[in-house]
Amino acid sequence: MAKNPAADIQTNEHNEISEEALERQLKYQTKNYLSPKEMAAYIISGFGDKNWETFNGANSFFFNTTFLRANPVTLSLASTVCGILDTFDNAISGPIIDRTRTRWGRVRPYLILTLPLWLISTLAPWILPGGMTQTTIFVLFAIISYIGSIAGSFYSPAYTAILFNLTPNINERNKLIATDAYVDLTGVWLPSIFPFFVDYLPRTIPTRYIYMGGAFVFIICVVAFRIYGFFTLKERVPLSSREDMKKVSVWRSVKQVSSCRPMWVLLIKNFFGLGKGVGGSVQNYFWLNCTGKLSNGAIVGLFTGLPSYFVLPFATKLTKKIGLRNLAVFSYGYCGVVYFIMYLVGYAPTKNTMVNLVWLVFMLTMAGALNSIQRYCSTALQGDMYDYVEWKTGIRNEGMMTAAMGYIGLITNNISTILSGLIIAAIRYQPLLNSHGVVIPQTDERMLRAIWTVFTLAPAIGRTMKAVTLMFFNVTGKLKDEMIIGLAKQRAAKVIDTGASADKTSKED
Repeated sequence: MAKNPAADIQTNEHNEISEEALERQLKYQTKNYLSPKEMAAYIISGFGDKNWETFNGANSFFFNTTFLRANPVTLSLASTVCGILDTFDNAISGPIIDRTRTRWGRVRPYLILTLPLWLISTLAPWILPGGMTQTTIFVLFAIISYIGSIAGSFYSPAYTAILFNLTPNINERNKLIATDAYVDLTGVWLPSIFPFFVDYLPRTIPTRYIYMGGAFVFIICVVAFRIYGFFTLKERVPLSSREDMKKVSVWRSVKQVSSCRPMWVLLIKNFFGLGKGVGGSVQNYFWLNCTGKLSNGAIVGLFTGLPSYFVLPFATKLTKKIGLRNLAVFSYGYCGVVYFIMYLVGYAPTKNTMVNLVWLVFMLTMAGALNSIQRYCSTALQGDMYDYVEWKTGIRNEGMMTAAMGYIGLITNNISTILSGLIIAAIRYQPLLNSHGVVIPQTDERMLRAIWTVFTLAPAIGRTMKAVTLMFFNVTGKLKDEMIIGLAKQRAAKVIDTGASADKTSKED
């Protein structure tokens, strides 16, 4: 079993760490700790969630308005009420997670404890009966959404935080993030194949049942993968002891976190994700009504995701060359420009379906070429933010910070839902079903132009504003180098003060 060099660190009479000891700790922070099995466990845990998020994000709004006959405004109001109620559990989840100390770790238990609530909230909307009044729909969706938000308030910070506790090696962490993002590309492709089932299964099968079957498959995957992750992952970054945490009040932690500039930059950047959310909420409306078939979106998606497989392997090399912050600014800015060009060019379909699809493939491939880089940068920047706060305060507050970011994400999703609902209501979209309950396209040109505008302009504005916001992220260059040295000193001192065992931090355990 490998020995932790930090365990040998000697301090002088003023409790200062010698240069030699600091050098040993820095070397310790550059070791590789993650076995292939553990890397796979983390990636698989998130793989199920990514599949579900992609499927649910693309289909739930369409499903609810088409088959439950839910008014878009009703869904928006239910989401708004949930957002207000969710303020409480988001406020308490972070401090609770940060102060958790169990035999299974600080954040790992929440990967599995939240599953029952998550199952209720995700499964219920897909099995509700049709013919309900708008009042009943409002009440049910408000309750269902809030149950899900409670689960998310604890699961999301925990799953986010565990990534940054698996290894103290920042480079190893970034490689894991890039690998995870690479695998996640499949998490986008698998749900994108789903429309083929809608279009090409026997037309006597009600479309609603096809959607329900797809939801069940992805939900089962999430449950299985989260359980596997719980039993396989380990936490290695040294933490403050229970006694040290008691000395730091929750209010003090809140003040420390609230003064963190990198966190505020990422909060604002994530808020502008509503552009992508609004654009994504109308994609089913676009593919069905503007191109004639839902499966056209899947066909185009098979090609538009290809560049990510070639670009993402260079993510860590580009990070070392131009810096993580600069790479993020470039990737978001590029995407915003391409979507804006799409909006200006417009969409005027010809009578040749193949020509239409080729044009969409080209433009959307250009727009999404750096999507995987954005995903990598977003996660890696969070890691820098957590390290920055630990450096400044001596305490790891991932739970509190991630809960705050999760709340902003919830607000963003609520606003996206509200805007989407208002937009669909404004263009007076009415779903058309044939005698078998199968959806068929609309042909109103004004409606089709409005859908295209939202489909392209919303993500253009959102991505551009993300790039502008990230220019103010200050954990980069010399400041980041200074932070790494400071963290080495602090973590070495924690090993001494708490008597942390090498058994809990070595790769061989």
